[in-house]
Amino acid sequence: MRQILFLCLFTFSASGFAAPKINFTGMQSIYGEDDREFVSKRSSKKIQELSRSIALIVSSDIMKIDFFKTLIKASTLTDFASVCSDENFANSKALSGCTGFLVGPTTMVTAGHCFQVDGCGNKKVVFDVDAQKQVEGGYRVNTSNVFSCKRIIHHSFGNREDYAVIELDREVKNRPLLKINREGLKNEETSVFMIGHPLGLPLMYSKKTPVLKETNEWEISARLDAFQGNSGSPVFNAETFEVEGILVNGQGDFYPDPEVGCSRNMSYHDDVGGEGIFRANKIPPF
Repeated sequence: MRQILFLCLFTFSASGFAAPKINFTGMQSIYGEDDREFVSKRSSKKIQELSRSIALIVSSDIMKIDFFKTLIKASTLTDFASVCSDENFANSKALSGCTGFLVGPTTMVTAGHCFQVDGCGNKKVVFDVDAQKQVEGGYRVNTSNVFSCKRIIHHSFGNREDYAVIELDREVKNRPLLKINREGLKNEETSVFMIGHPLGLPLMYSKKTPVLKETNEWEISARLDAFQGNSGSPVFNAETFEVEGILVNGQGDFYPDPEVGCSRNMSYHDDVGGEGIFRANKIPPF
């Protein structure tokens, strides 16, 4: 089960720096060509603006917090998940975690299964974890951008629901608040895109793709390039920039390459499946 695998990995990583060699299956993946890119100064102004309100959610056990700077311990994606060294982003820093996004001065939304193992107290929320923050031992970030989870306002995981609304320990200043589409997706021809932290990698943009026809009351689906760690990522309407949903599940991440003894990114044809996106209008008012 997708979420169960995530939870097992998150629990393991919370106990120390090292992560197990895992073949991630039943999570997320690549559709057609891998068109993901790191958010950077070369990204559009809108992508840069939205990214400022998107955070990495990690266990406090892998962080060393000092007064001005904080180290988030991470290893390369090759060491973290046995990914082949010639795969995209193999040398970038990776870890177990989730993505969340800011919707109020002290309020964040993410996937429900991200807060299923150890609740609120052991989680840290970190903004601006981009490629420029990578150092030898992981990420070095400004301590002022590190927040704690104060309490869980709403939470559901199961019966087709997968969301969490959390309160942070203090106000997040000078960042835009993302707007949720409370009326629900109106046009099946809508295109969406996503920003998040796949596999705990730096902030990454998955380019826009049409919403698939196979939707239901609780989820929409789209062929977004995504991986474990994108759980909780906001999925944006490409025209209005409102949040249409939360990335919560998808297809297999990697497959083993026995000839070289490592794992490769799973790639699917454009006509095969999609990623599960929990509808934003199903999140309770907060």
